[in-house]
Amino acid sequence: EVMVLPTNYLKQAVSVIKELAGSKVERVDVGCQSNLIGSRNKIDALREIIDTHSIGTSKDSFTNKRTINGDADKYRELATKGANYLSATSGATIGTVIVFDKDNIDKVINEYKIAEKAQTRITIRPVFAGKHSIDYLEPKLLGKHWKALINIWFINGRTAVEPLMRMTKSMLGMRTNEVGCPYWRSCCANSLDIEPNGDIYICQEMADVGAGKLGNAIRREWDDEMYLALSKRQTNIDQECQQCQWYKYCQGGCMMESFTETGSFYSRPNNCTAWKVIFKSIDDNIKKY
Repeated sequence: EVMVLPTNYLKQAVSVIKELAGSKVERVDVGCQSNLIGSRNKIDALREIIDTHSIGTSKDSFTNKRTINGDADKYRELATKGANYLSATSGATIGTVIVFDKDNIDKVINEYKIAEKAQTRITIRPVFAGKHSIDYLEPKLLGKHWKALINIWFINGRTAVEPLMRMTKSMLGMRTNEVGCPYWRSCCANSLDIEPNGDIYICQEMADVGAGKLGNAIRREWDDEMYLALSKRQTNIDQECQQCQWYKYCQGGCMMESFTETGSFYSRPNNCTAWKVIFKSIDDNIKKY
């Protein structure tokens, strides 16, 4: 949680990144995800360090899985207070990530309506287990509730919902510039994650499961063979994926999910069942409207 880190440490980290990367790339955007639970001084300091439009937060309106001293309502109260203060001082709404598992997927429409009323853009994420024991979300259940949300949101929605917005743009042939993981097979070409100890992975999720380590930045190590193996997912994808009518838009799904479910970087992830429902629902709405 970025709010517990010393402000001077954050300033130094951002300064170093801008200095080293700034000369090699066209632009450096500095973003973070935070629960925004902290003093106003701390939030003000975060605004000075991080690009305002790139500060996101997390939300859980209905379960007791995020707590302060075991109190979920207290967590919600302080997190909302921090987000409201940041919005008021920056003049911008704060993007929100909502993670759904089997205990709250039936509340996805409720969460969307709350976000729409507040005019807050949201990102919906199926629960990611990583190395942790958590409540698994059955893909058929995910597809069922996302289909219901799409039918409400598609033509009348007044706020952005990811990844539905990205998926819709893709199906309409529009360019997608949204930040975040699109769950595509091309992540090797688009993403790199450096952990605090210097370990290098494709993304934070791959780092969490310890899959496909590419080396260590501090020790100046790089594994070409592993990078080539991960890159092959762009072409060496499950045959059923390549023959699927939604493959052009789905792009084979998440490599981390494939690996954790089957031990292979090239297999078809279980959430394929949900993605098929989602893409068909979007396609049905495109044809309808």
